[in-house]
Amino acid sequence: MVTRVHGKNREVPLYLERIQGMTKINREVLFSFILLMLATCPLWGQVTSKKSLTPKDYHRWSTLFLPQISDDGQWASYTKQYDYGEDTLFIRSTKGDAQYVHPGGGQLEFTPDGIKAVISKEGALQLQNLGNGDVEDIGPILGHEMVLNGTWLLIKKMGAENSGYNLEFRSLKTGMTFNLMGVDSHLISPKGDKLLYITKEKGTYALQLLDLGPSKWEPVELRESVFPFQRLVWGPSGNSVAFLQKDGETNEGLGLYFLIIGSKMNWFRLDGEQSFGKVELQLANYRLLVAPDDSKVLFGLEPQKGTPESKVLTNGEIVELWHAQDPLIYPRRQLLRLFQDKTRVWAWWPRTQKTSQLSTPEHPNAIPLPGFDHALVYNPWDNEPQFKRDADMDFYLKELATGKQQLLQEKLPYWGKYVGMSEDGNYLKYFKNGDWWVYHVKKGIHVNLTENLQTDWSFLDYGRKEDEVPYGSPGWDKEGNMILVYDRYDIWQISPDGKRHKRLTRGKEKSIQYRIDRNASFEHDNTHYFSNFMDGIFDGGEGLILKGSGDDLGSGYFFWNKKKGLQTLVYKPKRIYGLKKAKDTQDYMYLEETFEEPTRLVHLKMGQNPKTLADPNAFQSKYEWGRSSLIGYKNKEGEEIEGVLVYPAGYEPGKKYPMVVHIYEQQRYRLHRSVIPTEYIKADYLNPSVFAAEGYFVLYPDIDYEIGKPGESALACVLSSVNKVVDMGLADPERIGLYGASFGGFETTYIISQTDIFATAIAGVAITDLVSSYLSIGEARGLDEAWRYEHHQLRMGDSFKDNFQNFIENSPVYQAHSINTPLLGWVGKDDRNVHWTQSVELYLALRRLKKDHVLLVYPGEKHAIRDIEKQKDLTRRIKEWMDHYLKGHRKKEWMVKEQQ
Repeated sequence: MVTRVHGKNREVPLYLERIQGMTKINREVLFSFILLMLATCPLWGQVTSKKSLTPKDYHRWSTLFLPQISDDGQWASYTKQYDYGEDTLFIRSTKGDAQYVHPGGGQLEFTPDGIKAVISKEGALQLQNLGNGDVEDIGPILGHEMVLNGTWLLIKKMGAENSGYNLEFRSLKTGMTFNLMGVDSHLISPKGDKLLYITKEKGTYALQLLDLGPSKWEPVELRESVFPFQRLVWGPSGNSVAFLQKDGETNEGLGLYFLIIGSKMNWFRLDGEQSFGKVELQLANYRLLVAPDDSKVLFGLEPQKGTPESKVLTNGEIVELWHAQDPLIYPRRQLLRLFQDKTRVWAWWPRTQKTSQLSTPEHPNAIPLPGFDHALVYNPWDNEPQFKRDADMDFYLKELATGKQQLLQEKLPYWGKYVGMSEDGNYLKYFKNGDWWVYHVKKGIHVNLTENLQTDWSFLDYGRKEDEVPYGSPGWDKEGNMILVYDRYDIWQISPDGKRHKRLTRGKEKSIQYRIDRNASFEHDNTHYFSNFMDGIFDGGEGLILKGSGDDLGSGYFFWNKKKGLQTLVYKPKRIYGLKKAKDTQDYMYLEETFEEPTRLVHLKMGQNPKTLADPNAFQSKYEWGRSSLIGYKNKEGEEIEGVLVYPAGYEPGKKYPMVVHIYEQQRYRLHRSVIPTEYIKADYLNPSVFAAEGYFVLYPDIDYEIGKPGESALACVLSSVNKVVDMGLADPERIGLYGASFGGFETTYIISQTDIFATAIAGVAITDLVSSYLSIGEARGLDEAWRYEHHQLRMGDSFKDNFQNFIENSPVYQAHSINTPLLGWVGKDDRNVHWTQSVELYLALRRLKKDHVLLVYPGEKHAIRDIEKQKDLTRRIKEWMDHYLKGHRKKEWMVKEQQ
């Protein structure tokens, strides 16, 4: 392999240097001696003993990060990210052995022609020629982007003091540059062929246009003003511009300006007095949206200052009013006002000066359909009060030109996976009562697309009592405007009138779930304004890249098109993920791993054998390592379920080992997950590779739930899985520990209140009192926590009033007197998901009962520990705790010393 390291001198290894310095006779003697030793000691080359993993070795492992492939498929890049050292960026040829190395890492983009790589790191920019390896240092920058289809680089650089910044255009082919000085702000057009920029000189702002076409680049001044340009936007066509600016005559309020760019510049200004008459409204400093055909602009209006409507709540009230009948509780209202204001969305037709109101106080939210002829309007609080996390919405369809609106559907879940739009805006799809529906905007009719197709389109999410969740609809096929929808295994294509349908895959027969890989198959989105309602537009004629996931946990990728159907790219009993496709060729790149085999980067050309591009942790094979397998056991109802069992490194049949049981809902997905050894957080605070290397079994059982009895459900499944491993003669029944965090922390504390089979347990950020938690307010959302219990993860299914006894029986704090297992707890003191006092409640109960318990409280940390030194501290204490109770190691001082 030819490797060039940028930023360091190429060095000859010392042993080669010494050999090269020998005379020819001395070299012959040396090599003869080596051959003699190899001949007389043949066993030297056959030693197969492996190393034992220790914390001193952890620094060797790295994580493959940010893999990319060039448009022509000739080059790949990736970063080796180290927990204990400097990251390194690699650029690797997919066809040959050429490789370039950049210590320190960085962000990389390939130019579309595949000739160069653009690398940014810590405010500096470099260009690497991929043909000869030469690197050009651009120097310090503030930012950069590619323009003109990637043939030029636009570089933002520091300007003179108090005079904005500079822009440098640099040709990636010739190196020619063009500079703009003293720029206040800039905006590239959607097609990357025009530049809007603003300069400020002697208190005057100037809006300039630079056409980046083939002719001479000469800036054109569009407008000059003493007032700044605000909310500057391009229209999607790249031929129009809109912005807000103070009225130069009155120096009060804002004016809305719109420009059609062409051989003649056509200016339009919204006349507020003419458009709104006596209505006490004014233009708001609110984002602007331009229709794709440049016919209209969406903008915001707000009540004029000093009017009663302009009054907003402040934090200066002498008393907070909490009415039990309020649609939203007071903390939720306080949180939402950070995101909500009294701005109303209007539409403006610049050529006719016509205006129309979209959102109103009754329906404050408006989402334009593609084409901007209609909009979805709704009130997020129409169906409040209610006790799910997210209220259902009543959606109305409003015609922009006339202002007429009609009810589309009542009580639809809000999130975009339930509602979507076609590219032309002629159809709306939605999911209701187990079926996919389409509303024909022009015809005004609803069509049930799936009622006659004999398959299920939704599922209950992990047995929670909430709305049935649709398997999904990724978007639309651009050919024929067909809707793409999923059932459990397959992808379906259905016409908007419901008369034509086709199952594109045969996953049901193979027990493989097929899904469109949006990263590789995504053509474009039909609206980039509101992500919750975004649909993908896919080109089935060109072909789709599908992700396959088997019930047996095999995985891989497939290529589908209308001519050849489904073709396998790669499918193995491994974890295959992160596929990237070259834009212009059939070159693919993906990541591959198992628990035993570290992550590697693989290149694949359609019809050819795969090639490993990077295997940074290949040395792992020299270490004793664990292995993973599935085990079967029965749930509470006697049904067969599975979990993942990680074997200790160097496992010896017949020997019984200590075992740690990690619990949290469904965990079969961990079977093929590669986890590097580290003292920091990777897969979890409990690292299975580290514990396996230290001689532990690690068990990850799946848990099936009965509504109303989450604790009992966890207890039944966990005991069944543990008994299975013990019956297999693998784990020592006297040396089994239990671990869980968050919901798993609740399960852990409940389980040890019901059984003494565990030698110890560790519970992180646990809910321990279902009653006090149910009757509390979550800081993260400002909601009362009832939704978690009645409809979500805690799975109680009913209110506290209607399910009183189950709330008590499933609360670990009320069973604290039955806890005999030594317990370590940990919590972040600033946790906004589960209040830290939940851990304190159990701590105080066990303290009063004089039980064996230690609680670790991390100030400044939330639901997850983010500070890396605190991560290291926590993982160390978890290991030390398990080692004492499961291996008999001496107690560490922190476990026993009375804190003064």
